[in-house]
Amino acid sequence: MRSLIYMLFCLLSISPLMAEERPLIILSHDRPPFHFKNNTGAVVGICVDIADTIFREMGIKYKIIDMNWARVWKKIETGKGEAAFSASRKKPREPYLFYPSTDMWRSEFVFFVHEANKHIAPNGTYKEVSDSGGKIGLWKGASYNQTLWEHYPFKDGSTSYSPNKINKEIYNEQFFIVSSPLQAFRMVEKQRIAFTLEDKSVGLYLIKQNDITEKVIPYDQPVFSKGYPMPFIKNSNYPNLEELAIEFETRLIAMKKDGRYQAIFERWLKP
Repeated sequence: MRSLIYMLFCLLSISPLMAEERPLIILSHDRPPFHFKNNTGAVVGICVDIADTIFREMGIKYKIIDMNWARVWKKIETGKGEAAFSASRKKPREPYLFYPSTDMWRSEFVFFVHEANKHIAPNGTYKEVSDSGGKIGLWKGASYNQTLWEHYPFKDGSTSYSPNKINKEIYNEQFFIVSSPLQAFRMVEKQRIAFTLEDKSVGLYLIKQNDITEKVIPYDQPVFSKGYPMPFIKNSNYPNLEELAIEFETRLIAMKKDGRYQAIFERWLKP
């Protein structure tokens, strides 16, 4: 019944929630073209355009703060924000986040490699990359997927992700911990590391924008895929945040049905 009420309000473009005077804070980390800081310092991207469309409809003021993922997670734990872009669903994160069922976007992760080194892992599988011994750029605090940790256990032997495992000294010896995807791609370009693991759309966007398409290339076969929602933060003291999250998801579903969602993707990912 509650979902039907929210859907009715959305169809009428009227929010049942009273607008809060202070801006709602969205925590962001660089994942171009989905959300990233441009050369003017503004956070832009596909997810930004989606969120802006929905919050304008709802009459909600918001502010986006960009930082690295490890800092985003600390803010989530302490309730220093209301939502976070691209925080994938993981059981250890559930005490801190309201996860919607609907994704903002869906990823396909592949290994990227310097074109001169592709032969050391011909198909870019976990096993080939592991057997090659080549260093892998991995960003601190990211969850990736369970199979990654099984192939590359932490130094204590554990094979499960935890949001608090962010000390770079505890990662597998084959990993080189970076603060951003671009740092990893730059290191692959200079052959300081052999590989990096990243969503294919993110990687292709970065190497094109930074003119390294002739040097850094993706493997064809994804090693895993997962969805990225925009969850809301349980420890926030923003009024009626859970109800706001429900309405946001309802409006996101409507955007996917009426074509506005696809139009945003096409605008950013056009050839």
